[in-house]
Amino acid sequence: MKSCSWFARQNRAVRRAMAVLALLSILAGAAACGGTTPATSAASQKIQVRDDLNHVVTLAHPAHRLVVLEPSAFEIVDALGLRRDIVGVSTAVPSYTPGAWRAAAHGLPSVGTSYPGVSAEQIASRRPDLVIATTGITGLGGLKALHIPVMVLNPQSVSAVYHDIQLVGQVTGTSRRASTLIKHFRSQLQALSARALARPGRPLVFYDLGGLYTSGPHTFINTLIQMAGGVNLGARLSKQQWPAVTAEKVVAGNPAIILIDPHAGSVAKERALPGFASTRAGAHGKILAIPHSSYLNEPSLGLVQGLRELIQLIHPHALS
Repeated sequence: MKSCSWFARQNRAVRRAMAVLALLSILAGAAACGGTTPATSAASQKIQVRDDLNHVVTLAHPAHRLVVLEPSAFEIVDALGLRRDIVGVSTAVPSYTPGAWRAAAHGLPSVGTSYPGVSAEQIASRRPDLVIATTGITGLGGLKALHIPVMVLNPQSVSAVYHDIQLVGQVTGTSRRASTLIKHFRSQLQALSARALARPGRPLVFYDLGGLYTSGPHTFINTLIQMAGGVNLGARLSKQQWPAVTAEKVVAGNPAIILIDPHAGSVAKERALPGFASTRAGAHGKILAIPHSSYLNEPSLGLVQGLRELIQLIHPHALS
């Protein structure tokens, strides 16, 4: 990731051949430097970064008209105090943004759906300086054809969320604010995790995202399960980040806790899966629904609440 450079020009005194005139010119040059302000090049406003797909994003100046197509990106933009800079959001933002940010998302101008694709013309009508998107959205090429910069965020780890907060800070001219936000965010996660890790035991946890899709290694959910004092069965069952596994593999793994996304299933349906009732989780009433899964599933600042909910399910007395 590259940041822009700031340039300043200074006048230099012309050296003379004669020694006496050289001294006079040096004194004159020093006086001139003290009495003038270096001019700022127009190029100094240029910003160039690499997004999560390693694509170069170039802006002529910090972006102050933003179209945001993804709930997690909206949370970051809002937390940086840039809600007034948002000139458009996709329908996914007010629909799927976690509760703490949902009210802030309502009432913002809509640019329509983002899945499976966007309307380049509708987004262009909002005259954005920058569109913040994620992977899996079609139609972004139409925005580039209209010379509208697009930055794709796709964080796959907690540290990548820190990186994306800083990235949004860079392109909006709020880097210092972003650094402060990251420090606060990190300290909250670390404080919660310390309390969970102080509890004895590391129960084996299976998280069903729906249809037995789960979180594998190198994902932010895997990290959060570890921070909550658990061991992620999904990371043992597959090397893929987001694999679909079989009921037989879950039962063979014999997790102590089975968590489900309530938007994708229910405790009763999960328990009815072949063999699930006979696992340690089924035998001890530990097939549980996550209260507010949007906090856990969106890689953003909501992960603080997501971690809190995980701890309450894995180590119920850690936060009491």
